[in-house]
Amino acid sequence: MITFKKIKVCFLLIFILVNFVYIYPCYSLSSREDLFKSALDLSSGGKFNLALEEWNRYLDSYPDDAAAFSNRGNVRLVIGDVEGSISDQNKSISLNPDEIDPYINRGIAKEALGLWSEAKRDYMFVISKDSKNFSALYNLANVEGSTSQWEKARNLFLKASLYNPGFAMARSSMALADYQLGNIDESEEELKKLIRRYPT
Repeated sequence: MITFKKIKVCFLLIFILVNFVYIYPCYSLSSREDLFKSALDLSSGGKFNLALEEWNRYLDSYPDDAAAFSNRGNVRLVIGDVEGSISDQNKSISLNPDEIDPYINRGIAKEALGLWSEAKRDYMFVISKDSKNFSALYNLANVEGSTSQWEKARNLFLKASLYNPGFAMARSSMALADYQLGNIDESEEELKKLIRRYPT
């Protein structure tokens, strides 16, 4: 049986893969840039163990790169090292507290541990800085759904989809929230729209 938890895990993994490109810094040294790109390409290509080795190599040489810590944290989360992921996101935030993506990434890792209130705090921080950040809205909706606050979850999924109209995951999650609320017709109609728009 497909449950909200199983669907959410799939969405989180997809979301993490999308977030690997969160920052691509410009460096004057081509070897540094090449090493960063190599690690990023391995991450985006799903070669996570190799990517982790490459990020480790990179960070051994460039330990003050906030983007690299955040990207390595995403890799660690995918391979199951959730605590290591949180540690990397914390380091990224300490190096560059104005960059909001590590807060979202840390929130996702905290969700994996069931630390709902801590994850919510990270997402709320991002929303306080950028009220239209669809990623934070979507992930906050996941937290609300995980704690059975389906009305709040539905409204947040809707906001996320409005701020990023091509964000199909938000629309399908909203349909799931409608189903949980007993709005079967609305849920069915939304899923039909998605199937028509994305037939394969």
